[in-house]
Amino acid sequence: SHQMPNHTKLFMALNNFVWFGIWWLFFGLAGNLRGWTLQDVGALYGIVAVAYGIYAAFFGGARSVAQLAIDGGLDIYLGRPRSVLLGVLFSRSDPTGFGDMVSGVALIAWATGTMSQAALGLALAVLGAGVIVAAYVAINSLVFFTSARGRLFDQLFECFLTLSLVPQIGLPAFVQVLLYTALPAAFVGFVPVEILRSFSWSELAATATAAVVFPLLAAALFQRGLRRYTSGNRMLDTR
Repeated sequence: SHQMPNHTKLFMALNNFVWFGIWWLFFGLAGNLRGWTLQDVGALYGIVAVAYGIYAAFFGGARSVAQLAIDGGLDIYLGRPRSVLLGVLFSRSDPTGFGDMVSGVALIAWATGTMSQAALGLALAVLGAGVIVAAYVAINSLVFFTSARGRLFDQLFECFLTLSLVPQIGLPAFVQVLLYTALPAAFVGFVPVEILRSFSWSELAATATAAVVFPLLAAALFQRGLRRYTSGNRMLDTR
């Protein structure tokens, strides 16, 4: 069976505090970053960590979509009464996700300072988890339409996670558009932190909408790809 590489499994658990330490040094030397403080970056890392932890602990099968398609492993899900995609999503759980959630909650609590703000941060992290799962499903579903191998999809997902941890300040306009559409990393961390910084119903509505729309789009892409899947040959009919 396909296993996520160890460095990917530990991506959030280790890199969170390493990169947060770098930001700590940055703010110590340079001061605030266009209004963003160290606490804002702490909230960003905490929210993304909780969102990633929810994905890994409860929907870890998202990472297996591409390899299952390549190996013919989707066969066992085709005859089941429930959705093939849901069956795959719930098929794996990565225990390190619980560690990510714990570290993320600690960062959110430190960064927000109040119970109400911390609760809002956790709620936003849950919405972000939906976007993360959708991103991994969509990225892996590209296997139905290309000849790429599983490692590429892991690398694309790592890129997505990296983008979700970047304070998106001063980026070119086309990059910002990308991070709100094709690679919706902005809705995982940046927009939630902006909501914590200055509450906005419109931004909250946009984040909630993203947590619904992107999973629906990812599911639609998976279903379209599934029609191209040929179980008998244990490979795709486009290859």
